[in-house]
Amino acid sequence: MESVRAGLVGGGRIADLNVIGWLEHPSAEVAAICDIDPQIRDARAEEWDCRPIGSYEDLLADDGIDAVVILTPHHLHAEQAIAALEAGKHVSLQKPPARSMAEYETIGDAARTAEEKQGAKFQVFEDFMFYPPHVLAARLVEEGEIGDVLSVRLVTAGGRMGNGEGWEVDAASQMWRMDPDLCGGGMTTFDHGYHCFNMGRMFVPDPVESVHAYINFMEMGEYLIDVPSIITWRYAGMPRFGSWEVVASLDLDVMSKYYVTDDRMEIRGSKGIIWVNQCCGRLLEEPPVVLYREGEVRSFHRVESDWAASFRDATFDFIDGILDDRPPLQTVDDARETLRFALAAQLSAREHREVAPAEVT
Repeated sequence: MESVRAGLVGGGRIADLNVIGWLEHPSAEVAAICDIDPQIRDARAEEWDCRPIGSYEDLLADDGIDAVVILTPHHLHAEQAIAALEAGKHVSLQKPPARSMAEYETIGDAARTAEEKQGAKFQVFEDFMFYPPHVLAARLVEEGEIGDVLSVRLVTAGGRMGNGEGWEVDAASQMWRMDPDLCGGGMTTFDHGYHCFNMGRMFVPDPVESVHAYINFMEMGEYLIDVPSIITWRYAGMPRFGSWEVVASLDLDVMSKYYVTDDRMEIRGSKGIIWVNQCCGRLLEEPPVVLYREGEVRSFHRVESDWAASFRDATFDFIDGILDDRPPLQTVDDARETLRFALAAQLSAREHREVAPAEVT
């Protein structure tokens, strides 16, 4: 193939970022937008100079579309992804890819069959692993800058919504995330959580052996949000642990162009420490990545830190994989283990016990 023509399914808020890579890659284009809301569909078609398509079936039947980018609510993922793969389309599926392991296995089986028979590529779109500060941190770990990784600690702190900062997200987009049947878990600890569980796996080669989670739910207006929460885990092999703390600071202004959320990470090793200080939020004027070792501090200021870069680079990886006939960075099996990790945390919180991810089948 000389170029890849994409059909986006779902023109909501997150499409603003998911479309960037398709618009900027020299060998790709946005060919069509499919959305059940005609106003959104027509507005996006005009914005991206592409064709509006009202029916998902019509989009899959269109020979002018090579890849389908699925940006719909989680309960639609399995049906839509499998249909696209069976139609011979390459598929980029928004995270989390499914609400259960059984649901994901049907997607994975379809992805393997489509790859074998038609060469179709399948990607679970997880942009945090492509965020340049996270990529830099992974490179520093791989180069041995902090020795053996001993712990990975993540913190997510949501701020006050409607403070004039960040995106305006309509109520309908929030409501389905509050419904476990549609979302698959909590809005924070499952929807956003897929990012963080993948980060928990990114810096340690050994699998996660056990998970323990406290997930609380609090009222925020008409919504129930799964905060505050804290999730801890143990890696297989030598004693090493990870943790993810989720806080809702409802009276805190979080400066952001995107979601009013502050995500931070600390990776401690036997010889040093790495801090990743930025993602969606911009609370402090500080370097995106800081390394401490041997009594010296190295600050990495010249690393791209706009969150949008992670969407661009994740899309580029998918497009280049199609053009070069190679799998995406996160394979079908990698995505399965991240989903299993996320579901293990949900199970632990429900049953008030430590859970081995291997239990989640």
